Amino acid sequence: MLSKRLQKIYDLVEENTPTADVGADHGYLLIELCKTNKVSNLFGVENKKGPYSRLVENIKLSGMSDKITTSFSSGIEKLEPIYKQIVIAGMGTDTIMQIIDNNREKLEFIDTFVIDSHTDVYKLRKYFTSIGYKIDQEEILEEFDLIYTIIRFKKGKESYSELEYKYGPKLLKTKSNDFKEIYNKRIDYLNQKLLNAQNEHFKAKLEAEINELKEIIIG
Repeated sequence: MLSKRLQKIYDLVEENTPTADVGADHGYLLIELCKTNKVSNLFGVENKKGPYSRLVENIKLSGMSDKITTSFSSGIEKLEPIYKQIVIAGMGTDTIMQIIDNNREKLEFIDTFVIDSHTDVYKLRKYFTSIGYKIDQEEILEEFDLIYTIIRFKKGKESYSELEYKYGPKLLKTKSNDFKEIYNKRIDYLNQKLLNAQNEHFKAKLEAEINELKEIIIG
């Protein structure tokens, strides 16, 4: 069984598209994609000995060693042109950007990225749109008191407002129950901070964010 976060990533992976998982860790996503025949050509990448050993062992135990290729390497440096879709999950935005910037030539054949960054999603959206990708789908969820935003980027050009870069154009459109619940909790948190705030400038910032979020959720 996949965790809630991994299930959302799994759902955003496009079918029948050769896929590489960069930072594959235990290999659970790769194994599930293979087991369900959603993707038949899979490539797992890890750059640390411990996680790489776990990855190889779990794939072996699953009986899918002949269907999932692994690589002890960094980022996308060993990626072959056959892999049109890349999953990068559980890393910060700066690390993700560095992985791509170190091998920009690989973008010639990568059509889709499924990204789960745990930092600065605003910056992530800005970066991918600047290198020729558009936001195709987004999911937001909370698991174990952590909030995850998972985005599928596809090659193409599209313009976004600052609000869309901040909260996500697809998330703003669908306003899922998870989206509303997460940002209602954020409003409650900000209201608590507002009660104890002394600095007028800080209070104004809190009030501005609260009003913005209320408008987003209700509007």
